[in-house]
Amino acid sequence: MNADLVLKSKNIFTSLSDEPFPGGVAVKGNRIIAVGPDIDCFIEEQTEVKDYGDKLIMPSFIDAHMHYFQGVIASSDHMCDELIDTHSEEEAVAMMKKFAAEHSDEKRVLGFGWFPTMWNDAPLPTKCSLDEAIPDRPAYLISADFHTLWLNTPGLEEAGITPDREPERGYYGRFENGELNGLLHEPDACAPAMGKVMDFAPEELKHLHKSFMKKINACGVTSISDMSIPTYSDATYHDYSIIRDMDRSGELTCRLHTYTRLSGYKKGDPVLSYKDEFYSEKLRWNGLKDFVDGTTSTYTAYFLEPYSDKPETCGINAPMINYEDAVQSIIDANSDGLSVRLHCIGDAAVHMGLDMYEESARVNGAMSFCNTIEHIEMIDPEDIPRFKEIGNVIPSMQPMHLPIDKDEKVLRCGMKRARWEWAFRSILDVGGQIAFGTDYPVVGFDPFPGIMAAVTRLNPDGSPASVNPEECITLPEALIAYTKSAAHAYNRDNIGVLEEGKLADIIVVDRDLFSTPLLEIGDAKVELTIMDGKIVYEK
Repeated sequence: MNADLVLKSKNIFTSLSDEPFPGGVAVKGNRIIAVGPDIDCFIEEQTEVKDYGDKLIMPSFIDAHMHYFQGVIASSDHMCDELIDTHSEEEAVAMMKKFAAEHSDEKRVLGFGWFPTMWNDAPLPTKCSLDEAIPDRPAYLISADFHTLWLNTPGLEEAGITPDREPERGYYGRFENGELNGLLHEPDACAPAMGKVMDFAPEELKHLHKSFMKKINACGVTSISDMSIPTYSDATYHDYSIIRDMDRSGELTCRLHTYTRLSGYKKGDPVLSYKDEFYSEKLRWNGLKDFVDGTTSTYTAYFLEPYSDKPETCGINAPMINYEDAVQSIIDANSDGLSVRLHCIGDAAVHMGLDMYEESARVNGAMSFCNTIEHIEMIDPEDIPRFKEIGNVIPSMQPMHLPIDKDEKVLRCGMKRARWEWAFRSILDVGGQIAFGTDYPVVGFDPFPGIMAAVTRLNPDGSPASVNPEECITLPEALIAYTKSAAHAYNRDNIGVLEEGKLADIIVVDRDLFSTPLLEIGDAKVELTIMDGKIVYEK
């Protein structure tokens, strides 16, 4: 059989073994038809041949955890995405005031990236400073972890957030007199404001989708997700319909996997209709997700022991779900063939998530798909072997969270407990597998800085990024976590590796990563990205 395209290199990494080898990859249509050292027999006159010398050819990256729809807006010119560089409330407000002046035609002022850890753990901001700087338009400033929104008074009014109401989960920040202070904590509380952040005309959204996917392709990423767990509403249907129509017209250059809310799911739920309408090779309504806890920065992560710096709580409003209700929804969803993903930051949340998956496995028996625990920033060491023991439970983790955390776990939990932050090595050593992602827009969607953090446990400047350097992993393990294992997290067996019969999702890296100094891995770039057999990016 002749190939349409053959890629050659001295370094082919398939994600099926730990070592690269010299050879090539042959593609016909949207499939890989051969991988190996002897590839010339697939070359005929019409075959396009690209020889990349010693540059690394490997499966394209699969980001196992991304907030796609929010990321589309965050990466656009409509939002100031530089708040991560600020060091105080005053600096953030000054940046947003300047942005507002430069974008006077925008009906809302949008910003993203502020984080208390970056402000030397200063007190949380309030609407007062925003009201003074931006009094005439709604302002919505999203925290770097996407679990807190900071609004001015016009923003609170536009979003319909009033002092006489509270969200089902999460809470509104208040001054001592009960007045709203402009902070919304956790996704349910943030939902009305996020609806305004996402409010763009369909044609503008389509343009933003295409632009964002091209940016992702340039980083070698061809499979992503939306983990924002929208409710079953007209807005959700509208968002999905835009992507479905782009899929039908051949405009998708990424495979998008979406997840909606687990809470309240019952066996045979009518929402199963989403699987018929939004399910193809490039767009998949892939399952359900929920939040067991929040984040350590706002004390909403759920821990087995009290916070070291706030000993009166193991987690404000944590856990966020009722165990009996949630475990029944998981059992029902798994029975209907749907995978479940649970946001678990603290060690108590991870323990609770594993308990629920274990109960579902007991009731439903062996399943052909995987459930996941998302984030796992802290874990009780006794729970680590359970990822292997329960079976079909994958830790979905984000290595770039480690350097941006800046030792927050030490502050919140103490040095002894922080030994078990981001325990990559320990999970792999007991026979578990890890799926890597970015949690974009929490961190950038370029995989290479995260890979560097995973294999070194260092910051880009070479300083320690954690208190447990023994949890570093090897380069092959990190690449597999970003390809083969991430595909398993999406319950996909036709992507994530270079192998005959798999879909042709392939990248070429601008260097041989295996001979690159570890601290330079984060600087690597992609020269070619192929998705579904088509070149979607070429440097």
